[in-house]
Amino acid sequence: MSTISPGAFLQQRITEMSRKVAKSNNAAGYVAMWPEAVKEVLAKFPNLSPAEKMALRSNVEGQIHSMGARTHQDFTAALQAVARILGS
Repeated sequence: MSTISPGAFLQQRITEMSRKVAKSNNAAGYVAMWPEAVKEVLAKFPNLSPAEKMALRSNVEGQIHSMGARTHQDFTAALQAVARILGS
């Protein structure tokens, strides 16, 4: 069994969650899915170094900004929640 990286696990969870949110037609679900996915990554990889957490945060923030630009929605609440979870 191969091991999965934190980034790959995050992407897998975001993909799965995005599909569920899209099917539900609940735009607020997009705001909630990012912090939830980050919590799942931290639960699966509890020993991430500060540098790994910073890289994870950067990755997530980039994806949130990208989705916001594509959908013309404000995801400030998701950005703030991710910052709280991963440390400001």
